[in-house]
Amino acid sequence: MEPKVFDIEYRRKLLYKRKRRRQLIFQISIFLSVLCVSFFIILLGNKDNNVSSVNQKITTSSSSTEEKFIICIDPGHGDWDTGAKGTTGVFEKDIVLNISLKLGKLLESNGMKVVYTRTNDSLSWLETANDSLKERIKIPEVFDADLFISIHCNSNYDSPDSKGLETWYKLSNNDSKELSNIIQQYLLKLNYTEDRGLKTYKSKDDALAVLELNSSISSLIELGFLSNASDEKYLNSDLGQSNCAEAINDAILSYIKSNKESLINKRNSN
Repeated sequence: MEPKVFDIEYRRKLLYKRKRRRQLIFQISIFLSVLCVSFFIILLGNKDNNVSSVNQKITTSSSSTEEKFIICIDPGHGDWDTGAKGTTGVFEKDIVLNISLKLGKLLESNGMKVVYTRTNDSLSWLETANDSLKERIKIPEVFDADLFISIHCNSNYDSPDSKGLETWYKLSNNDSKELSNIIQQYLLKLNYTEDRGLKTYKSKDDALAVLELNSSISSLIELGFLSNASDEKYLNSDLGQSNCAEAINDAILSYIKSNKESLINKRNSN
């Protein structure tokens, strides 16, 4: 039997192949390890970002809620309930709706959220005056309004000379009284009529329902007498309506600025 020949070149090639295979396996292992570590780092990073994003959204939402006060504007009457009728035939319901819509736009431009008890003259829920009051009180409750502003015009057909501005507040409610006083003072600056002062009812038996039964800080404004030619002329003009809306807007913003902290506390306690 011939002895086996030891082939050194073959042996070298074999060792080289084994070495290359081990290096390749090692490199693949390193690559997979790096890939896994990177994956977990990315995963953890996304988790932290998501948490941070959620926290940021909550903070933003909370801050927005605190700063964006809700104002419910109540244009008195509407539909078949015309309210007072002016000397020229104009209806209270139309004048106060125009002023209310102008007021709402001004408040929204100043960062307020505005809800209305009505935005037009068609009120499907209005069957009786009592139904109307119930719905007007329900709306600020549903929207958790901070302030409730009811806008009206007055009349006295037995005395056409009667004229003037008055603002009503909720009995024994200092917040309502303060708001009403600020509104009265800002409207008086327009100098279009007389000052009839702040008003409230003597007892709950003769209370104004939109004030007494309202948990929002409430005020009811009687802008003037439509039975008086001078008051009616001003309130029926576009300039007069715009001026009244601006004055009420400025009064509301002034009240909120002075009472921001208490308004936020009141909201948080509800």
